[in-house]
Amino acid sequence: MSVSVILTCHNEERFIVQAVESVINQTASGGISEIIIVNDGSTDGSTEVIASLVDGEPRIHVLTTAGIGPSSARNLAIRHATGDFIAFLDGDDFWAEDKLERQLTAFGNGCKAALVYGDLVDFSAPDLSDAVPVAVGRYRADQCDTLPTYFLLDGPIVPSSIVIRREIVEDIGMFNEAFRVGEDTEFCMRVAERWTFQHVAGALVYKRRHGSNTTRRLDALLPVAEQLTREWVIRRPELAHLARRRNARLYAKAGNDCVAQGEKKRGARLLIRAILHDPLSWRVYVYIFLCALPTAMEPHVRRAAKLLFYRAMRKKLC
Repeated sequence: MSVSVILTCHNEERFIVQAVESVINQTASGGISEIIIVNDGSTDGSTEVIASLVDGEPRIHVLTTAGIGPSSARNLAIRHATGDFIAFLDGDDFWAEDKLERQLTAFGNGCKAALVYGDLVDFSAPDLSDAVPVAVGRYRADQCDTLPTYFLLDGPIVPSSIVIRREIVEDIGMFNEAFRVGEDTEFCMRVAERWTFQHVAGALVYKRRHGSNTTRRLDALLPVAEQLTREWVIRRPELAHLARRRNARLYAKAGNDCVAQGEKKRGARLLIRAILHDPLSWRVYVYIFLCALPTAMEPHVRRAAKLLFYRAMRKKLC
C-alpha cells in the first residue's frame, strides 16, 4: 500500500517545516511513496524554506502555483499522485507520528470504507499549552446512513486527517474548484453519497488556529454552508426533513464562535436564528447560557465546558 501525501502551502513559512517533518517522521514512513507540496502563491519565505526541505528528502516534489486556492491546489497534486492512497495535510497543521500507521492498519484489516479519518487536537500556542483534544463524530464502514448523518452534523472531518483510496477520487471526482471555502464538506458529501467513512479513535492531527486561517470565523462560512444545504436538498430530496436542523447547528456554532471572540451581540443574533430553525436544539440553549455569562467569567467557564464536552464525547465513542 503506497501513499501519496499532498501538502498545500500558502504563506506558511513559520509552520511548513513542522508539517513536512511530521510526514517524514511517520512510523509508517516506508509506505509514503511521494510528498507533493503545492506552494500556492506564497509571498513570504515559504519558497526558500521548501527548497531547503527538498535537499534532504528525495520523495518531495514541489508544484508552484499562483494562488489558485486549496481546491485547485489539491486537484493539481492529485493529478500528479501515483500512490494507492492519498493523504492530505494543510501547511499549518501537523500529524501525530503514528497517524498513517493507524489508518493503513484500518485499511489493511479489510475495511471497505472510502476514507479513514480520526480525531484532532485544536491549538494555537507553539508549545501546545492551550491544546484541546477534539473527539469528532465516529462513522463506521458498515454504516448505512452516512450521507444523512454527515449532512446533518456537517463534519468535522478535517482534510489533514483524511486518507482516501485513490479509486474513490476517480469515482466521485476531485474537489469542487468553485468553492474557496467549504470545499472539504462538499467533497465529503459526495463521498458519503456513494461510499462510507471509517473513524480511527485518537488524535491523528494537530490543527493550528492562527490569524490567517480561512476558517477562523465560522460566521463567514455560513453563506457557503447554507448553499450546500440548498444544493443537497435539491440533489437528494430525502434530506429535506433535516435541512432546518442542519442550518440550526450551523447558526449555533457560528453564534457560539462569535461569543467566544468577544462579539456577543453578533453571536446572540445568530443564536436567535438558530432557535428559529430548530427550537428544540439543546445545543443552542447551552450557547445562550455561555453568552449570558459576565465577560470576565465566560472564557474560563467556556474552556471548562469545552473540556467536559470532549471528554464526554471520547467516553461515548469508546
